[in-house]
Order: sequence, then structure tokens, then C-alpha cells
Amino acid sequence: MERNTIEKILNFLDSKEGMKIPNKWFDFIKKIKLAKEIENHPDGTQYRYEGTLNLINTNIKKLPNDLYVNGGLYLGGLPIKELPNNLHVTYELSLYNCKQITELPNNLHVGLNLFIRNTPLAKKYTDEQIYEIIFSTGGQIKGIIR
Repeated sequence: MERNTIEKILNFLDSKEGMKIPNKWFDFIKKIKLAKEIENHPDGTQYRYEGTLNLINTNIKKLPNDLYVNGGLYLGGLPIKELPNNLHVTYELSLYNCKQITELPNNLHVGLNLFIRNTPLAKKYTDEQIYEIIFSTGGQIKGIIR
């Protein structure tokens, strides 16, 4: 799938938070095999992406709340200032070089590792503090890579 298509979809979802993807998008999305990649998730999360979501050096400004990525989420060099609440990433979340992200969201779930190298988070918090923040807001994480 083309990166600009992902950007358009995620920026639409952010600007229309709480709304469903327009039906006419699904005709186009089916052609690029994305119909099953962004959908309502059975446990109540609003947006689901299947596979690796590589958004490094894109123009995406904000991710939608309740994003469920069934795979890895890779961010870097983006204008994103904060991660959405209820972000669930089943594999790993890489924030390498995300210099504007200074806080962790509520209810962050990371199935494997959180990469925070070259971010304000690496300087601001110890590993223990990061674990405490994530667990205290209802999230989970296996490891932190600095």
C-alpha cells in the first residue's frame, strides 16, 4: 500500500475522531487490500491495522485514539507531538528520533519492546519510571530499549 494512502486515512481518522470511515473509501481500500486492515476491533478499540505500520518520515501529525496495531508501529522524524490514549501495539513500538514526544499515553500496550532512543523520554525517565507510568494507567510492556 502506498504511504500517502496510509497518511490520508490516518489523518482523516484523526480529524473525524469517533466517525467511521466513509463507505466509498472501502471500494478503493478493497482494491489495495486494506479492507481488513483498518476496522472496528472486537474489544472496543476503534481502529485496527494488521501488520507492520511504518510511518517514519511521514507528514502524519496525530494518530487516532484507540488505535490497535496487530504488528509493529514505527515512528521517527515525524511531527507527532503525542501518542494516542489506548494505543495497543502487539509487537514493538519504535519512537526512534521522535523528539517531540515527551509523555507516554494512558493505557499504552506494547507486546514486545518500546524503543525510545534519541527521544526526550530516554532522558526524562528511568526504565523503572516508564514501567510505573505504563502499568499505573492500565497498560503493559515487556521491555524498553534505549
